[in-house]
Amino acid sequence: MQDVFKILPEATEDQKVFIFDYGKKENGELKYKDDITSYEWNTKRFNKVEVGAFILSRIPGKNTKDRKFEIYGGGYVEKIETIDDKGNVVATISHAFTINPPIKQGEALIENFVWENKKKKEGTWEHFWNQYGMNTITFSDFKNLMKNVRCVPVGTPLNSFRDSDLLEEEIEELQNPSSKDFEIICKKNDAVDNKKDKQTVKIIKKIDWKKVQDSKDKIGALGEEIVFDILTQEAEKNNLKKPIHVSKEEGDGVGYDIRAWDKDDKELHIEVKASKEKYSDGFEITRNEIEASKNKDYPYIIYRVYNLDIKNKNCSIEIYSGPVTDETFKLESTKFIVYKK
Repeated sequence: MQDVFKILPEATEDQKVFIFDYGKKENGELKYKDDITSYEWNTKRFNKVEVGAFILSRIPGKNTKDRKFEIYGGGYVEKIETIDDKGNVVATISHAFTINPPIKQGEALIENFVWENKKKKEGTWEHFWNQYGMNTITFSDFKNLMKNVRCVPVGTPLNSFRDSDLLEEEIEELQNPSSKDFEIICKKNDAVDNKKDKQTVKIIKKIDWKKVQDSKDKIGALGEEIVFDILTQEAEKNNLKKPIHVSKEEGDGVGYDIRAWDKDDKELHIEVKASKEKYSDGFEITRNEIEASKNKDYPYIIYRVYNLDIKNKNCSIEIYSGPVTDETFKLESTKFIVYKK
């Protein structure tokens, strides 16, 4: 899950947080057609919002089809402008994000949430929300509510890794023999070893450019080359059995991309997911890969290559340990296959 604090500016000591309601209709049309980057209100009715506040965006149940409210996004109050002499103002919301999936009434996350500054009657939300549509919550409540959700910066495609093209100038830069090496920031997603280590990886001469050019997913192919070179260097340094680039030598159907071995000669199955986007979360995985991750005979490891910057020769890698299950990851269905009955 993408940490909301990697999207928002750094919080202040007395950080203010509000929940704004959207979805109000006037004459059958939405009053606020922009429900992401702006919000209007009257300061004579609510005058607590300040520049620098964090906000969450909510659709009240009366404005949803199933009559259940949703908290679906948020952002940062960049500025507040007066628009008339009656006290009406408009806030510009920056650092906007969506919550995917949204926090929805009836789900355990919100129904069991214990609020710090509000009291909720058991089994009902009656009289909990301010009828004017603007609610104050504590920063502590904001942190606790957001720690278990996935946030996506506005403008970032949910399946951004599908952007599989390399620009011609990027390919030329990588093929340049005088080009500098890649600098990798590698992080193990593990409670015991959660430190970041920098390592420089020379991949220029070892890349199979024909394979990359022929691949439908050029970013994915490049990510595999980077990870394969890392593992090859580790094997040479530690006198381990050399890794095998399975997806190139045996095809894509085995459920992983690289076969490697650890210091105890244990076979490891490595899957690589790559993206130019700067966020590690939200990558796609196939059913075949999920099933391969459950093979108890071979540890399954995902190398998530992201923030892949060809021009400046750097990227980040986050390493996840399998298996991929609902207990260890939050899985979402993004597409369906349709057959005639």
